[in-house]
Amino acid sequence: MIRLQKAFEEEAGKFPDLSLSILYFSQEAIPTDRTFRKPNHQIMLWQYYGQFDGSDDTIGRLYNHMQTSNFAMAGLRGCQFSCYALLEGEPTAHFIRMAQRAGNLFSEKECDRIKIQAIADLTSNLSPSTNGKPISCSNSNRLAVWLNHVLHHLGRTHPRYIMEAKIDIDPYAASLSAIDAMLATKKRKVAAPSAVDARRFRVALSFPGERRSLVCAVADHLKSELGSDSVFYDNDYVAELARPNLDVLLERIYHDNSDLIVVFLCGDYVAKEWCGLEWRAIRDIIKQRRDATVMLLRLDQAEVPGLFSIDGHIDVTTWSPAQIAEAIVKRLRSGDV
Repeated sequence: MIRLQKAFEEEAGKFPDLSLSILYFSQEAIPTDRTFRKPNHQIMLWQYYGQFDGSDDTIGRLYNHMQTSNFAMAGLRGCQFSCYALLEGEPTAHFIRMAQRAGNLFSEKECDRIKIQAIADLTSNLSPSTNGKPISCSNSNRLAVWLNHVLHHLGRTHPRYIMEAKIDIDPYAASLSAIDAMLATKKRKVAAPSAVDARRFRVALSFPGERRSLVCAVADHLKSELGSDSVFYDNDYVAELARPNLDVLLERIYHDNSDLIVVFLCGDYVAKEWCGLEWRAIRDIIKQRRDATVMLLRLDQAEVPGLFSIDGHIDVTTWSPAQIAEAIVKRLRSGDV
């Protein structure tokens, strides 16, 4: 990674004539008024298909789109939104080789995380639907993985930015910034972590699985700011949590071993058994008047047993993951926790 950092730094220092644009397609709007410089390269980053309710009509429509799609050229037909990156300029081929090498730094698990991040802002801002689950896909090509990671690092994944189409950044400089951040995070991980049941977390996240894409993106922002070992997000501790009496361990983490518990409240939270277990520990904290250690975030207006109108919360239904993480960090640093 150090060699790649130096390579990107060297290329960025040449101020290359290379531009990165984002082309954002929807069923209603297709940008057609662009004249592309040569050489250039376009690659699909991600697509959002829409809500899938499992009905025969929906299955038939999706099957037809899959059968008639040219995935190599245009991805999946029928998607509500598609996001493409466009590189233009003489250094295009050279940057592609370097970006693919950078994308190969990630494990398959890290690639999956990046794919979730890529459209988390979009899916988290969709209106809640009872008609089905959102379907999306991201490109597994290592160039696309790297560009998705760089755009997420720059905080430029939200559709309101993507609609701008042209991003005034040097792809080499942006890649260098992303690698610098990766190296800084790696340094924070050097110390051997303690066992999960003995660790003290700055933040513990309590949420239903239906909202995982949003919370995963929030967790990544928090880990970037606070360090990976400071945030309890269940998917980061899969091996440690695979044990008998997990309920006892989770109660200890939420009740005793976390400075701040952030609760993502919604209808799905109320319905889940494990969320109910976590909520029991959280309610006991409130009962002990340790109010400052609990932060309530609402994802919808579903009624939550034990929560009253006088209990303060933040409505984050329209917030991006970056905005939610920023509010959590601000709360941590307020001195109340």
